[in-house]
Amino acid sequence: MTGLKLVEDDSGALLERLPPIQRWLNRILALRIAAQNAIFEEYGGLIQARIDAAREAGTLDLGVETIVAERIVPLGEQVLRTDPVTGAQTRLLRLKLHTKPRTMSWARLTRMWEGSEGIAWLRNGRSGKVALRVPSWSITDDEGRPVPMCQLVRPTGSERLSAHALEGTHWLPIEQDAFRTLWEAEVTAASAQLDVETISLATGLLLPVWHKLPSDDVRVRRITDRSGEALLGRIVMPAAVEKLQAEFGLTESVRLTPAELIAAARSDGGVLVAGLDGVRLASVFVNNSRRLELRGAAPGDRDWLKARGCFTEVIQYTTRIFVPSDRAEEVLSAISRG
Repeated sequence: MTGLKLVEDDSGALLERLPPIQRWLNRILALRIAAQNAIFEEYGGLIQARIDAAREAGTLDLGVETIVAERIVPLGEQVLRTDPVTGAQTRLLRLKLHTKPRTMSWARLTRMWEGSEGIAWLRNGRSGKVALRVPSWSITDDEGRPVPMCQLVRPTGSERLSAHALEGTHWLPIEQDAFRTLWEAEVTAASAQLDVETISLATGLLLPVWHKLPSDDVRVRRITDRSGEALLGRIVMPAAVEKLQAEFGLTESVRLTPAELIAAARSDGGVLVAGLDGVRLASVFVNNSRRLELRGAAPGDRDWLKARGCFTEVIQYTTRIFVPSDRAEEVLSAISRG
């Protein structure tokens, strides 16, 4: 179609020396519009597939990402390193962020998508939430077969999933008028909502200690608030805080919030619970269910832990201590208070 030779005649492999990109673009722009659209749609799908794969693997690099908070509350600070020449410090900050979710108004949604082909007004039969299904680029599986994809646009965000995966969910079509009422109600509720999240941020002189920082998330974030305060650094996931402190020889442990403890419990080996000598919280699979277990607690501490909401169970002649999953944050808060 383009008159360009790109592959070997016998093997079908790409040539080592491909035509210049300018020639390739010129040949494409000489094609009919329909052919150009098909080529660029396929190219866009390949790019999107790589982005999705990187996002799922946690390796997607968007450069310096900005988090806009309504308010930043400092909770604590530890010096990780002081440069012997310049005196510049690398610090670990504990911050409480008050943020508002981003919302999409009904007017903007309809301006973007109303009248487009392949859209559907959906409501989740389980959660009651709504989403607009819109077409998206297809991807290919490991065997090169096309996988139709769609995008669910919601009042506070969006997600891409395969058309096959959507069929196995609770999303069902509803009338547009009912959809609009539910959409605007979600936007109103989200606009009045203020999310509070506690994070650990490594900031200051990062380059000399970059190799000591956790490798699971290497993104650099810029955190700002409405007053103009700005912080630049890397967010340290709850599961990595303990290892980071060990790397720098810190003796004063960071007291994670109950939500952070629950998130960190999913990591290998679980997470150390501050205030309980050597006790770790771990996510385990027991009797066909996922549970939160306190490991390493002394037998004499069982009654104290049970008084704060934990429960015990004898499994293979061993008494094990668990935190009830439906009240995990409440129970862990009681434990942290002593």
